[in-house]
Amino acid sequence: MSGYAVIDLETTGFAYKSLDRICEIAVVLLDADGRREDAYSTLVNPLRDLGAQHVHGIDATDTRVAPTFDRIVGDLTELLGGRTVVAHNAPFDVRFLAAEYARAGVPIALTPDDAVCTMKLAREVGVPSKLGDACQHFGIPLDGAHAALVDAEATAQLLARYREFASVERRWHQLATAGERLTWPAAAPLATSVVHRGATRPGNGLLESVVAAFDGASHHRGESAYLDLLGRVLLDRKITAQEKVALDSEAAHHRLSAADRERLHRTYMLGVVDAACDDDLLTADERAHIVQMANLLGLADLEVEALLAHATSRVATVSTSLDLTPGALVVFTGHAAADKARLSSIAESRGLVVWPGVKKGVAAVIAKDPGSNSGKAKKARDLGIPVVGSDALG
Repeated sequence: MSGYAVIDLETTGFAYKSLDRICEIAVVLLDADGRREDAYSTLVNPLRDLGAQHVHGIDATDTRVAPTFDRIVGDLTELLGGRTVVAHNAPFDVRFLAAEYARAGVPIALTPDDAVCTMKLAREVGVPSKLGDACQHFGIPLDGAHAALVDAEATAQLLARYREFASVERRWHQLATAGERLTWPAAAPLATSVVHRGATRPGNGLLESVVAAFDGASHHRGESAYLDLLGRVLLDRKITAQEKVALDSEAAHHRLSAADRERLHRTYMLGVVDAACDDDLLTADERAHIVQMANLLGLADLEVEALLAHATSRVATVSTSLDLTPGALVVFTGHAAADKARLSSIAESRGLVVWPGVKKGVAAVIAKDPGSNSGKAKKARDLGIPVVGSDALG
């Protein structure tokens, strides 16, 4: 299959070999003549904080419900295989892509030399090399730069315009068929659902549809017995090894499958939300309780966010107040050094103690983005500690 796969990535930073990850990817498919065939894009859960959010503008909560890279490897391979990869500043994108494939356990042979770089072509034909400047030169719209699909679509149009130059036209066929020689790994496509920007905003339908799929109907005797035991087990907000054995035994006694238990866990969580919303007020501690219970029951991030959105829609008031009395421990995450210093000074002036790491007893984790997927934020959610924005300091 000849043709082009124009890619663009948004990443958490530049350290592709170690710390940083892809957080959004887009692919625009072109045929051998440069005509657009299709497009694909999704946010990617980087399992860490998002880095320079002021640049790429991605919301952390959206990426928390997005697929991890290993879940989309097969889908990407189906798109890229047999095509010539194109990118603006191809060395950056290709190295990041190869690093993510390797981390997913399916290394690829793709190198920057195998890709077409439209930045390099710009210099070759005497056009400004920056993506925005090159687009302006040709009158190509670039509305929303640093969104992967916007940049990939613009890059695809640039490639077609470069064909107008004799030096590019002479080797166009060679470029369009170069990807046929590259061998890609056998990674089965999973048809993983994509997640786009704004996925977790209220009213977009995604979170509401997840809650609607939860089964809150009446249950037969065995299911009711399991739910009753589950409620007693979770009174202390933990599941011990002995309690897990008891739950497994109860499920086996009533012939409940793994799918049955997952359904009952979602039903139980709807009950937790109902209880939290009884007084028409949702506090930060109640939100933390919902997250902690959902994590104990193994619900996916998308389901947790759906429950929180459902709870928020049920009440008249969402309280962001915390019991940050003098002596309370707070932890910061995701802030630049200068911002952290400023916020630490405010916290200390209120008598709060700035603590370096998350542990039981910490009153709150104060994040640049409360949806952060940083290690500190994840640990806080596991412990039921509220993760809040800097406005909590007043």
